[in-house]
Amino acid sequence: MWRGPRPDAVAKGGNASYAREVATTPTTASLLRDLRRQQGRSLRSAAADIGVAPSQLSRLERGQRGLTPGVSERLSSYYGVSADVVVLAQGEVPVDIVRILQAHPEAIEELRQRYADGAAG
Repeated sequence: MWRGPRPDAVAKGGNASYAREVATTPTTASLLRDLRRQQGRSLRSAAADIGVAPSQLSRLERGQRGLTPGVSERLSSYYGVSADVVVLAQGEVPVDIVRILQAHPEAIEELRQRYADGAAG
């Protein structure tokens, strides 16, 4: 079961090559597989609905292929999850959140104190 972003995740400001690199992490792969299974979809039917080859979806779900921004958007739409969920699974922080934290760095420590106990996983 998917447990959230990697603990060492760092914002990369939407760098597509970084997104493709970290998309090979087990976190992204297991998120995609879990979402498909939770909806009771076969690999072939989900791939057809998303507009990718079944082999491509299979490689994404095994962490053997990276996500492009276009496929990432289609996946989040198809599975009915926020694009932010997919971004976080790729080890990135949404750009608007980075801007907020840059403007309010004091919030970083507050977030750590508030959520550190539940962040393990």
